Amino acid sequence: MRLFPLLAVLVLAVPASAKNISITVAPTVEVTPGTVTVRVKIGNAGDEAAQSILPTLHFRDKEVKGQLRQSLGANESVEDALAMQTGDLGPGRWPFRLTVDYTDANQYPFQALQMIPVIIGTPVPPKLSIPEVKATPLASSGSLDLKLKNLSAAPRKVTLTAYVPEGLEVTSQPPQELTLPAWGEQTVSASLLNRTALPGSRYPIFVTAEYDDDAGGGHQAILAQGIVEIVEKKSFLDQQRGLLPVAAAVLVGLWALVALWRFATRPRAPVTR
Repeated sequence: MRLFPLLAVLVLAVPASAKNISITVAPTVEVTPGTVTVRVKIGNAGDEAAQSILPTLHFRDKEVKGQLRQSLGANESVEDALAMQTGDLGPGRWPFRLTVDYTDANQYPFQALQMIPVIIGTPVPPKLSIPEVKATPLASSGSLDLKLKNLSAAPRKVTLTAYVPEGLEVTSQPPQELTLPAWGEQTVSASLLNRTALPGSRYPIFVTAEYDDDAGGGHQAILAQGIVEIVEKKSFLDQQRGLLPVAAAVLVGLWALVALWRFATRPRAPVTR
């Protein structure tokens, strides 16, 4: 049996206001043959109670739901344990996903998201990194850019996946498979869509890069996290407001050119001596 405590992650998934719900997720992983158990402490660091709190553990097409709790007050926490039968996973690092669904007092839905690296056996350190995960501020649609770096002299065939909480959608995933040359770097992009996220919220985005280490390192999964800020949609006037000074300068320039042209082409009185 192996235990892997993980650092708590603060998930801010409500608009900035006088009242807010801030869900913290602190999982600890226990691995036994054929089973992965995640013990999770769920806290509310906000000043408003969360309602209908439900944790769920995901791995590939499997999921295990935890206990549904009706309410989690400000500065309160609860604990749960979710055990999943995984079969014979080979040695390496495997990405599990933990979600916590909840609502506010108006029954508006939110979801906290955390990715969990589960280690089987004693794999070597991964030879790949994701040094950058960057999302543009999101009103209705936006982009996600991420950078990959191969840290070895061997080419790597990598599988990429981006994960977002419910309320957001990855409408165009990064390339599912790509090959990085020895010591190579590559930047790839995906498209994001805001379905139900409210302005003022901050949502986590996770990216996994997976490959099989042919040198005996087993399966490797590298996790990286970014944050996307949800902003207000701008009206057409707001979008064009930044162009007004430019338009004014262009009009002044055109007026000056017309005035010079008129001055240069006006009829002149004949000169007499």
